[in-house]
Amino acid sequence: MISKASRSHRLEKNIYSDLNTSDGGLIVNGPLDGYRIIELTSTVSGPMAGMILADQGADVIKIEPPAIGDLARYMGSSRNGMSAMYAVLNRNKRSLVLDFKEVSDKNIFNKLIQTADVLIENFRPGVVKKLGLDYDSLRVIRPDLIYVSISGYGQTGPYSKRRVYDPLIQASSGTAAEQCESRPTNVRTVMFDKVTGFTAAQAITAALLQRVKTGSGQYLPISMLASALYYQWPDFMWSHTLLGEDVTHAGELADYFQIYKAKDGYLAVILVSDKHFRILCQLFESPLIEDPRFSSFPNRIINGDELRNALDSIFSVYLADDICRKLDGNNIPCARVATLDEIHKDKQVKHEGALIESDHPVVGPMRFAKIPFQFAGQGDFLKYHAAILGQHNREILEELDISELEITKTEERERLNREKMADFNLLQAK
Repeated sequence: MISKASRSHRLEKNIYSDLNTSDGGLIVNGPLDGYRIIELTSTVSGPMAGMILADQGADVIKIEPPAIGDLARYMGSSRNGMSAMYAVLNRNKRSLVLDFKEVSDKNIFNKLIQTADVLIENFRPGVVKKLGLDYDSLRVIRPDLIYVSISGYGQTGPYSKRRVYDPLIQASSGTAAEQCESRPTNVRTVMFDKVTGFTAAQAITAALLQRVKTGSGQYLPISMLASALYYQWPDFMWSHTLLGEDVTHAGELADYFQIYKAKDGYLAVILVSDKHFRILCQLFESPLIEDPRFSSFPNRIINGDELRNALDSIFSVYLADDICRKLDGNNIPCARVATLDEIHKDKQVKHEGALIESDHPVVGPMRFAKIPFQFAGQGDFLKYHAAILGQHNREILEELDISELEITKTEERERLNREKMADFNLLQAK
């Protein structure tokens, strides 16, 4: 049996030397090369924003508290003490551990801020003020700092103090209410955490461009609720956008589309066009085109349940891929419904190289989506694997000319913490 101490030592010896390279070597720097992002975030929304900027070449330094770090390290499927979600969201970043209760660590942070272009935080409103890490405090140190505060319901207001999770935003934004007629239900992904991450990343790059023109930094509070409404409004709220009388309503977009059952699975078929519906009926020798319930697109929406049942019956003797081949051959939009276990086998996914596989020194072999675009001159996508906690302490502190005594002190603290945390699980943090 391996002791906690020896296991910790083995991690230090092997992982630190392996995490800095991918299977294809280091990337050529991307368009955000030269910008430094300080990430004081946890879980999904903030790390997502940092991941996007890191993928595009920024030097993202993720600062975490001692011992536990970001709780996302332990959330969901994991291996050897690191979760899959953390390994994906925190790639291409450097890890620094600081304890803001310690004056020496606070001084290190202030020195680091002098070198930063952007700070991202997603503490609950009011916390950074108590820590002395708020925008007004830090812009004294770095006047042109771009400071992004991500929150659930905003920095002020009646809900601002709530402890927020993505399902609360799904509830408040109307999303949960529209998923099922019988009762509200959640979308099975933390959609608005990720939407907020994308929103923040885009706002940051726009703010950096504005800073080139003005020379000024700025404070950017971004809420998950506002991001959710901004994201879903154009289609989701089209029946609630035009105010007053004389509005011609056309149903809800989600009701335009159906999922149908084949012999061996399911498929999505878009039957907005009367021409396409007529061709489908001909291909499968069905008289449905003569049924007045389905003779026009509006009628097919009104009688959507009956149409689904009728097509389920027709498709029940055919394989989903065979149906798609027939429909593809006649330019009728369709796609087989892939299960999560099937996505990596999809011919188009493989053709685009949308997924990559890599061996992480801690979690082992893993598969994940790569950045969906390639900048001119940018090489391999993966620069750093997601780091173990405090992996880059020495590297970053040496860049800041921190004394060897102070660096050794932080390293010893992290070594002791790794021994204590060797058998940690998330339930212990509740």
